[in-house]
Amino acid sequence: MSVYESVVVITAWRYALGALFVSVLWLAFRPKLPGWKAVPFHVFRGFFQISAASLFFWSVTQIPLATAAALGLTGTLMIGPLAWLLMREPLKRDVIIGTLVGFAGAMFLVNNETNLLSGSAEGPVYGYLAPILASLCHALSVVLLRFRSQSEDPIVVAFFANTLPALYVLPVFFLLDVQPTTELFAGYVLSAFFGVSFWSLTTIAYARAPAARLAPITYTQLIWAALIGFFLFGEFPGPSTWTGAAVIVGACIYVMRSNSSSTIKATQ
Repeated sequence: MSVYESVVVITAWRYALGALFVSVLWLAFRPKLPGWKAVPFHVFRGFFQISAASLFFWSVTQIPLATAAALGLTGTLMIGPLAWLLMREPLKRDVIIGTLVGFAGAMFLVNNETNLLSGSAEGPVYGYLAPILASLCHALSVVLLRFRSQSEDPIVVAFFANTLPALYVLPVFFLLDVQPTTELFAGYVLSAFFGVSFWSLTTIAYARAPAARLAPITYTQLIWAALIGFFLFGEFPGPSTWTGAAVIVGACIYVMRSNSSSTIKATQ
């Protein structure tokens, strides 16, 4: 879609339609809303959510989808330290080591594509850095989500996760030409549907497991991104992408196994 429309407009339609979808869900199930006291929290979290989406959408206009997804995996490594910082969840030394190794893999990937560390950067440097910054915003959004996921209905959280971020992009419909073609509108609908589904399922998952333990499972997004990029766009990332991605995924698995071992010992 980014070939035919700007990232700003794509993001605006995704959240506007997402707000519509989740409103239908709320009307169908009628979960109890937590009241106005929850609104400032979700508005604050929505800022990081909309920032993550915008940065990632923009990055895939600059670099291959699989590369953006590989760099986006760094977000799973940020969740553990952020959960420790904001929620006082336990943070083991193994998690710290895994996080540092994962970021080393990300920097290897970025440096091989842009020569960033040589002082003579070339290529879409910001395109490679955008997924990492998007991952930080996404990780903050997910950790903040855990504050409410254990006390609010998943549909309520999904409702706030789509309606309040839509307020940030509402001015786009008044300031820009956002009249889509039939094909583009179908893409916006699918994007909104998957977005609402993602946040609904994520809320359920994070209500039932510690953030640091659950997050590394999302490394499978690299597989799907590579397949989609290859079959739909003819993209096939180079060796540096796969090497960096392997280091990041390995770090994610290491962190996941470390947290799993801690959970088993705690139950014995």
